[in-house]
Amino acid sequence: MTGPQSYDEASGGSIVDQIDRYRELADRDVMARSIATLKARGTYEPNEYVNEAKLPPLTVAEHLETLALGERIARYYRHPSQVDHAVKAGASWAQIAAATGTTEDASRAAYREWAQGQHKYAGMDDDEYAAALERAGDTDAGGAR
Repeated sequence: MTGPQSYDEASGGSIVDQIDRYRELADRDVMARSIATLKARGTYEPNEYVNEAKLPPLTVAEHLETLALGERIARYYRHPSQVDHAVKAGASWAQIAAATGTTEDASRAAYREWAQGQHKYAGMDDDEYAAALERAGDTDAGGAR
């Protein structure tokens, strides 16, 4: 089976299906690499569940598919809307920074930029925008509309 080999191609369909396909490819890749390691050591003993016929190495197309799906999944989960959900749930900026591997200032700045885009282009109204800026720690959120 040849699946999506670019980020744009991988963006179609549901994130659940994309995760399932990524896991399928990643699991097979690990098993195929394990078989290769065991063969190199001379300790490989195929059985009905673990064998080269059922678990062949990934093709070039499948490696590209894995890369494309991995990027798609990563972008989905690191989308700033996920930060919005966490902030609204009560997460601190220190917790968000730790979870995203960045600084509090960088997290807040990315959140502000996202909120500005939502306000300008995606229908976030003035009150919602002011509330987002307040969550980001802007003390003059009312004047930033």
